Amino acid sequence: MCMMVYVASDYPLPTSAWDETRPCFYVEELSDRDKSVRGQFSKPCIYFVGSHEGCGCGFQYGQYEGLEEDLEQLAAARESRRRLSEFLAVALQHQPEVELFACWDGDQSATPDYRGRMRPSDLLRDRTHFREKELLLVSGDPA
Repeated sequence: MCMMVYVASDYPLPTSAWDETRPCFYVEELSDRDKSVRGQFSKPCIYFVGSHEGCGCGFQYGQYEGLEEDLEQLAAARESRRRLSEFLAVALQHQPEVELFACWDGDQSATPDYRGRMRPSDLLRDRTHFREKELLLVSGDPA
């Protein structure tokens, strides 16, 4: 089962395709399979954001002891999170906040168990993983 991460915006955001030959962070329009996640958001433009692993699992680290022993995998996870942080920061240049929902695949329409706020830079410091069924309001870093 995979962690799925979605971002909703008031405005269209740039997308990028998944490339199996060069796995890295990417952003896609919602597929028909993911349409049920629309109910989580108040904003009209919704995207699936994926990590180097092809899903949201690669954004997760630091939550399971022993899994970070592979330094290459840890570096790839940190790079995926850095690119997600940058993507969110760019999205916030034209709006005060965006929404982010993280869930296990199959829970796209489930009621969020956790709600909160974060800044893009939190992905680089305190926040090393998303909770299951977590809905976050993402706002800009103070200047």
